[in-house]
Amino acid sequence: MIRAIVVKEMRAQWREGRMPMLWLLGVGLIGLILLVSVQRWERLQQEIAQVDAATRQQWDEQGANHPHRAAHFGLYAFRPTSTLSIIEPGLSDYFGQALWLEPHRRNVGRFEPAQDALPSIRFGDVSAGFLLATLLPLLVIALTYDAIGAERQSGTLRMLYANGMRRRAWIAGKLAMPILCLASLVMMAMAAALWLTGSSGTHADLARTLTMGAAYLAYAMVLVGIGVAVSIRVSASRTALLVLLAFWLVTTVAIPAVAAGVAARVAPLPTAQSFWSAIERDYQQGLPGDGDLATRGLRYDKALLTRYGVSRLDDLPVGAAAMRRLARDAYADRVHTLHFDALWKRYQRHEDMMRMAALFSPALAVRNLAMKMAGTDLSHQRHYDDAAEHYRRVVNRTIDEWDVAHSRGMPSSDARYADAALWRAIPTFQYASPSAAFAWRSAWPEIAMLAAWGVMVMLGLVWSMRRMHP
Repeated sequence: MIRAIVVKEMRAQWREGRMPMLWLLGVGLIGLILLVSVQRWERLQQEIAQVDAATRQQWDEQGANHPHRAAHFGLYAFRPTSTLSIIEPGLSDYFGQALWLEPHRRNVGRFEPAQDALPSIRFGDVSAGFLLATLLPLLVIALTYDAIGAERQSGTLRMLYANGMRRRAWIAGKLAMPILCLASLVMMAMAAALWLTGSSGTHADLARTLTMGAAYLAYAMVLVGIGVAVSIRVSASRTALLVLLAFWLVTTVAIPAVAAGVAARVAPLPTAQSFWSAIERDYQQGLPGDGDLATRGLRYDKALLTRYGVSRLDDLPVGAAAMRRLARDAYADRVHTLHFDALWKRYQRHEDMMRMAALFSPALAVRNLAMKMAGTDLSHQRHYDDAAEHYRRVVNRTIDEWDVAHSRGMPSSDARYADAALWRAIPTFQYASPSAAFAWRSAWPEIAMLAAWGVMVMLGLVWSMRRMHP
């Protein structure tokens, strides 16, 4: 019976022209956005590869130099972008594509595409993920707003009741038709993502893509359930259309905007000036109980002289300046860690508030989940930042330890006693993206919210169906 109802609904929609027109519109828009996004992504990858190669060549070929002066030449740690970011770019345009790695200081991301883009791009910067989150509700509204109301107004529903209609099977058929239509759109978008990851994709990419597709499919099912439930409960189709449009405006436009505004007010981010000033203050004045920079330096020098049994730093059998740098950098790393952890906690509060808002907006839930599968969310950004910071510390420690072993006392910083062999011995930054399990763990609240929306819609359908009247 369900199959017969689905076939009948598809034929009716096809004759009316509504379903093919909406399906072609969806395919055309998503296909166009994917094409533009792919071109942009490929161009970005080429630029990253070129700049990465050029900066590494400059590092390797800087010639003879003092090790610490060479370290200040700096390296860049570029972050590879997932092909799934073509569908959901998330935060990638705002956190930067690279980190500059230099001694004494932990930096934030540079080369944000959002800063480099022309102002006009803001009016056309739409991703496939944004379209799926905002277009699917409109397609659902167009397909379901009169799913039951039209039958009621034409008198067909009264005839079906008189013939002993099984309401569950009939409603299931009404649900299946738009779900099949929308599922094809989601599958096409995910198939494009799989095709793009085909040659270089891994099992993790496949798992992430399938999870993203399942999330959008679940989102479509939730929307269809809401559309049919409203059509059951609201007698007039026009009224049902207005109710569903209001739901779309509230959940896809109003709630995300309000949540972002509340998050910015409740957990404001520090300005760049105040953030770096606080780090400099704690480094110079010291953390509680540690003393200021001069006091810490004198204490370290005294311990160093005692350790090697000499009275002057110039008499040390190792590089004193390099050992001082190792101690100062260790303290600077400690200060930076405290302040960056506090900054990440503020970012996390923003994400938590957006998650709370997703309780009232399935569009927010599915977009947050898609960001995590694409690796363009906060947790993946921190994973990359931590990996780059670890690499920065290893590089600077390696150079300073080399300096300790190859110098004596307090050599001049103008001395040139390291050559290209040292620079080329520094390994390149190799970032391994986290596994799919990492993404699943970070996305479990969004998965739970989508599941909760599914349960609520199912209960609402059952409640509406029991009170349905011809």
